[in-house]
Amino acid sequence: MAPQEIKEVNKLRGLFPREINVNVSRSEEGVFLARVNTLKGMFTEGKTFLELMEMINDAMRTYFEIPEKYLSYMPSYIPSMELAHFLEEFPATGKKEDVTLPLSSREAIPC
Repeated sequence: MAPQEIKEVNKLRGLFPREINVNVSRSEEGVFLARVNTLKGMFTEGKTFLELMEMINDAMRTYFEIPEKYLSYMPSYIPSMELAHFLEEFPATGKKEDVTLPLSSREAIPC
């Protein structure tokens, strides 16, 4: 990767908040729903908790308009194992839970 591209990747990575607050609920059909409280107006859903996490990360990358060629260099938000286990069972239909998801890594791409 050229030095200018590394600089651009690090600039884009810097746009991502260190952690995000997400309100997670489940529909009557069992679909996970997420409202990202950190960024107004961001909603997404997934059939499973794993799919929900993928969709949250995709929504964040879309929000920051990350070019496709840099997507693999962007950080991801991941829950702790305890939280992932908890959310697979909860929230029950009609319940909501606010959770905080930290970035997997804030390290810059070395020049």
